[in-house]
Amino acid sequence: MSENRFVSGNVIVVYCNFVELESKELLPQHIMERIAVCTRIYQLIMKSKPDKSDTIIKVAADKKIGSMVKNELLNNGIEESEIIVETSYNGIDHLFSVIMDEIKKRANPPVIYFISSYQQKDIFDSATERYKGYKIQFEGALDKRPTVNIEEDAKKEKLEKRFTNIKEKGKNKMIDMLLNYIFPESKKR
Repeated sequence: MSENRFVSGNVIVVYCNFVELESKELLPQHIMERIAVCTRIYQLIMKSKPDKSDTIIKVAADKKIGSMVKNELLNNGIEESEIIVETSYNGIDHLFSVIMDEIKKRANPPVIYFISSYQQKDIFDSATERYKGYKIQFEGALDKRPTVNIEEDAKKEKLEKRFTNIKEKGKNKMIDMLLNYIFPESKKR
């Protein structure tokens, strides 16, 4: 990203992957905390930023959880047209690669607010380290779940990242093989 670009717009990402519903089909408390943080950030943007009309909220979750989170956001006064439920993410790393592919097409990138449990800050940092120059802000929500559950989520994130890296290496190897076939080094000009 060049130095003379300025930010335009806001993307709020509410990360709700690997969520298990409680017995009453209610959203768990740690997800409700993320919704509260999202609502607070949204309200701050609406009150203070000139580019508030270019604000979207992306809920990264499976279809059922995403729908429930969307309903909670609607109950908190957020307009339906500003909420997008995305179900195709495998983990934080994959989520950012997809979001950044969308953002790179814009002349001026938006500010990205990423909302997750504060215990996922290190995973967030490793997923966003290659996107220096973009304004990406981590917003940690309170997560009172037992440490075992939080660590299980972290393990799932690391497994997804490892799989993504293996897949990427496989693609690179296939491209190298194809290029070597098309343009063999032993070919004389």
